[in-house]
Parts: sequence; C-alpha cells; structure tokens
Amino acid sequence: MHTLMVTAAVLAALTLPTALVVRRRCVLLDVSGLSMLPTYRDGDRLLAARVPIRLVRRGTVVAIRLKPTACPSAADDIMPGRPVPTCMVKRVVALPGERLPHALAASPAAVTSVVPPGHVFVLGDNRENSWDSREMGPIPFGRLMGVILCRVRHSGPTRATADGIDQTWR
Repeated sequence: MHTLMVTAAVLAALTLPTALVVRRRCVLLDVSGLSMLPTYRDGDRLLAARVPIRLVRRGTVVAIRLKPTACPSAADDIMPGRPVPTCMVKRVVALPGERLPHALAASPAAVTSVVPPGHVFVLGDNRENSWDSREMGPIPFGRLMGVILCRVRHSGPTRATADGIDQTWR
C-alpha cells in the first residue's frame, strides 16, 4: 500500500509541472476556412508550440494572433456566416530582410519590396482563397502565437463541389 501511495505521489509531482509547461508552451487551434487547403482543412485541430522567433524559417506554418478589427469583411467573404477569427494559420514565405517576388511586392499591402525587420510575410497555401500578407502587409513577430507542430484531429475526406472548392464531408 505504501509503495502505491509513493508511486501516485511521484506521478502527481511529475504530471503537474509537465502539464503547466505544456499549457504555457502549446496551444490547440481549430482551422476555420479554406485558406490552407490542401495542407489543412476546415475543422482540423492543430497543435502549435510557442518557440523563439529565431526558429521560424521560410516554409514554416505559423499561428498568428489577429487584431480585433483585422478583417471586418474578409472573414465573411471567405467563409460566410462564420464569426470573425481571433487567429489564423499561414505559411511563412519571406523573413526579415528578404526581397519579395515581384508579384507579391505589387500587392496592395506590401509597402516595400523587402520584408522589414521584426516581421514575416505569410501566405495561405490556397492562394485564391486566402486573406494574408497580400492584404494585411508583413506580420510583426509579436503577433506570432506559435509554430504548427502537427494535426491533432483530421476533419475527414474532402470532395469537389459544383463551384470547384473542396468542402469537408460531414
């Protein structure tokens, strides 16, 4: 009986600090929208980890905290009837000091053809259905919530609809 109590106490002593560290370093996010197709689908649940900025690389998928007024109409244009999101998931395509390709530098929000210090330029994988740095401009490091580590829950198979946009089977 004594051994069982000691084992339980040791497990509790190890579990609580581990849970606190994970809670401080990780966040679960639900994908809402089509902007990251085919990588992530509407309804997928993702695990993101807060990491030092120096670990963010070109090609990294990141979670970004949105300003409360960041997308007043864009969210409704992309996913009608959905609430305005508080965060979004996008892929880093350019880092501070990197020159943007001509097509991106010509976008409305790109005030410069070089990503400014302390910022990243992000795009959705589904370029035609993504609200990203082409509209918002470069994203400050302070708004990066974390790096996507993995998909925790998959939303299921997709099918093509009449309008050609993949939708999740429910």
